[in-house]
Amino acid sequence: MNQWIDIHSHILPAVDDGSVSMGQTKNMLRIAHEEGINYIIATPHYGAGCRNPDQEELRSKLELVRQEAKQIDESFHIDLGNELFFSDDIIEHLRKKKALTLAGTRYILVEFASAEAYGIIKTGLHRLLIYGYLPILAHVERYECLYQNYEGIYEMLRIGAYMQMNISGILGKHADRKVTHCRKLIEYELVHILGTNSHSDYGRAPRMKEGLELIRKKYGDSVINKFLENSTKLLNNQYI
Repeated sequence: MNQWIDIHSHILPAVDDGSVSMGQTKNMLRIAHEEGINYIIATPHYGAGCRNPDQEELRSKLELVRQEAKQIDESFHIDLGNELFFSDDIIEHLRKKKALTLAGTRYILVEFASAEAYGIIKTGLHRLLIYGYLPILAHVERYECLYQNYEGIYEMLRIGAYMQMNISGILGKHADRKVTHCRKLIEYELVHILGTNSHSDYGRAPRMKEGLELIRKKYGDSVINKFLENSTKLLNNQYI
């Protein structure tokens, strides 16, 4: 059954470090559909002060990708957002609608440098909340300051931030540092949204099935259902 929502994907062709061509995008769409994904929010990178793709170009390519998705399945939907690199200026870019929220909602996908200090990440997320946005921290498993810092992550949740984890992070040997960390994040209920963060049709393809099956076996259907419910609430612009 195709019901999964992927809120983190670099599937638009030739706009960032993701898909390099429409041919690759088509392959990514086919893989995603086979993996049970029926809704993708394309999230090309955006940074204040960086060379960012023009929104007209993004929307033009979005329409082409939507047409390809419909060829696969009429109910296969593609929407648009950005993966925002946090800086002091990013709020102004959001307010001027230069930078995009996720599918037109109040939710935003935001990343920081992986070695960023905890205080800077927490303060940045708090600033975004003050301005009325609902920040989702992209690939929570990547930040050194959050590794095994479960109390610190909880504090971010307490102020109103949300956490997205790349589903590939839970796959691999249990002895692997990242795998263990990712599984703990799910066990402690510190993740709201799963995403593929796909960039290609090979090494970083939009795959979900294996990770979802592992979660189902280890943590049960209720955890799977909660992730689906959260993604649906996001699309409906409701609080998770």
